[in-house]
Amino acid sequence: MIRTTADIFSFRNGRFAAFFLAAFAFRFLFGLVCPPIIIAEDETQIYTIGLKCYTTRTWPYFGPDVVGFGASKIQIPGALQGLLVALPLAVWPIPEAPYLFLNLLSLAAFTFLGWYVLRRLPGLSPWFVFTWLFVAPWSLHYTTQVINPSYAVLGSILFFVGFLDSLPAFSPSVLPRLVANALMGFGLLWTAQLHMSWVLLVPFAGLSLLLQWREGHRTRPLGWFLVGALPMLALLAPTYLRYGFTSGGDAQHIMSSVNWEHVRALFDIAAKFLSFASFEMPRFIGLSGRPHFAYLLDHWPLLLPGAFLWAVGLAQPLAMVYLGATKRTPRRDWNALRWLTTSCVLLIWVSFWFTAKDPRSYTFYITLPLAFVFSFYCWDFWSCSARWRRFAGVFLAAAILFQALYGYYSYRSGTSGYLESRAKMSRALAAKDYRMLAERRRGSRY
Repeated sequence: MIRTTADIFSFRNGRFAAFFLAAFAFRFLFGLVCPPIIIAEDETQIYTIGLKCYTTRTWPYFGPDVVGFGASKIQIPGALQGLLVALPLAVWPIPEAPYLFLNLLSLAAFTFLGWYVLRRLPGLSPWFVFTWLFVAPWSLHYTTQVINPSYAVLGSILFFVGFLDSLPAFSPSVLPRLVANALMGFGLLWTAQLHMSWVLLVPFAGLSLLLQWREGHRTRPLGWFLVGALPMLALLAPTYLRYGFTSGGDAQHIMSSVNWEHVRALFDIAAKFLSFASFEMPRFIGLSGRPHFAYLLDHWPLLLPGAFLWAVGLAQPLAMVYLGATKRTPRRDWNALRWLTTSCVLLIWVSFWFTAKDPRSYTFYITLPLAFVFSFYCWDFWSCSARWRRFAGVFLAAAILFQALYGYYSYRSGTSGYLESRAKMSRALAAKDYRMLAERRRGSRY
């Protein structure tokens, strides 16, 4: 077994090179064939923003739309989303180009997160860390399809790695302090152009800069934070210069006085947060409205691995709560991580007190990297157990089998947004007319 993380990125190690190539191919194909994770129209609109940029050669001043609760007039400012779809099409004008680029970004992001975890926790097996990051439902189903949260996760991974490495409690750091601060700045402004939940990252950035200032670093952390943010600011500046700083629209309609239903949602939010790093299967199967277990019965080869993974997926959050509450070590980073994870859940909870928008998992998806880091610290307590390693091997084998079979049945059903729209995408690219795929939503400013 490979014990040093340096070997993971050595192409002289044929096993890991083949592993990463196979992971990329699997995730790419999975994203093409699986049904939409939110609604098909949202995926089509994200694709259309970039397709419009490519076919009309215009600057995409605005990114994703925010719909629901009368929010159709809100568009997230910035060119990032449009360019993330348009640039791959400019390099290779085929319908699959944005999917290829997205999967390169997401695989690289999760690889970076896995590398960071292994530097912190060298006792964990690289095979376990990377395989789990690549096939976990909230990684595989979300970050392989062309939808804005799939792109946002790269920025959130960079942000949280930089955030953790900038804290005194996580010293000695894995990255140079200047790099950690630059990653925070870059990641924050990256997510700000892709999803409105970016505001959840602001308190973390403020906490980091405050702690570094109290430690005696007066101006350099903020300076490097701004240096990291500059590339993303360059993509925001044209929108603000042309449309002003209120160009995104009025978000007041999604705000409310204290929403007491959401005040009672603490345990629901905590469960959803921990489920990001668990095998939360029911969220992603039976999307047609039928009961989730009925889907397994209709596709009987999925039944045995599915029942096993379903049970494990329910147990994982409970195990994390137990380990987080009971395990004590002299390591400062473990104690700090427990408090940070708890604080993150509380921050999400409080943020929903004053909004009409329901606390669905995707609305705080950008906190997924912290959930994964916390989970790996939990599993590290058991990593020396031979029994746990055998169980982890069986679990990963079942997860790979289940996801592969699910992808196959999804392909057979032909319900993916890509499969349904590929012919229109091809015609739109050939004619250089994005409207042959879809019109932008009514009232869109781009």
